[in-house]
Amino acid sequence: MDIHAWGPTVSGVAGGLIATWLVAYWARGLQTHYRGWSRAALRRRHRTTIWTANILLFVGLLGGLALYPLGGFTSNDHRPAFLAFGLASLLPLSALVIIPFLTGRSVRESFVAFALGQGAPVWATYLPLAGGLVCLVVAMVGFVPGG
Repeated sequence: MDIHAWGPTVSGVAGGLIATWLVAYWARGLQTHYRGWSRAALRRRHRTTIWTANILLFVGLLGGLALYPLGGFTSNDHRPAFLAFGLASLLPLSALVIIPFLTGRSVRESFVAFALGQGAPVWATYLPLAGGLVCLVVAMVGFVPGG
């Protein structure tokens, strides 16, 4: 195996180490309570919502990426990747709004519980998801004929 084949592996390991360090660093500074609820109680209270949002994130990601082999897209076409990232953002955000609404719980509380469940600050959780929504719009415009 030549040295150039190791580039993606080294890059992936380095990225994983940086992500692990960031989560450990951020976890020390996370708020301990939100509106009288401890982090653990908040995560327990919204367990179903958090699980559903996490599952839908992967469903959106894999569903969008499945378009490459199933939809006949070339590997350099950005639209399925943007659609995957967009669905991986839209579906969990939808779950974070719909499930608390149906169960009579606070939507804002579910957003905080989801962020705490990821072990990251609220801003670090929702900034990439907002970027995913932008990607979804770009993908949808790209799928429109003449777009």
